[in-house]
Amino acid sequence: MKKFSYFLSVMLLTLVSFGVTSCGDDKDEPKSNDLVGTWQFKAVTEDAAIENLVQFTKDGKWNSVEIVTDEIGVSVEVEKGTYTVSGNKINVSYTEDGKTVTEIVTLEVKSNKLMLTYEDMPVAITFDRVKDSVIQPYL
Repeated sequence: MKKFSYFLSVMLLTLVSFGVTSCGDDKDEPKSNDLVGTWQFKAVTEDAAIENLVQFTKDGKWNSVEIVTDEIGVSVEVEKGTYTVSGNKINVSYTEDGKTVTEIVTLEVKSNKLMLTYEDMPVAITFDRVKDSVIQPYL
């Protein structure tokens, strides 16, 4: 199973290759209900089109779908886990190789945008809010 961090790292590398950054000075900390819903990130590189969908539910669960279209075809990877929000941090947990892995990511929610940033990555990955029905066919 791919790591959640790998999923976000792919997106980060794509953004860095385009030179896109996102930052903000909003001091309001997000509430977990601000995060609830489905979020979409899309990028196109020389080799592939990447679409990532992440859904956070009100009961503390998340679903992730990564769709990669390249010269080989289309691949779809689905992951699931749990999350908690504390201040502007989200603790994302999932199972990999029979072990529970937890990662801490900084988050910012503004209107219909979700920005996720890892401590060791200087660029935020920006997702747009979409209808829950967008992810449902993959779950």
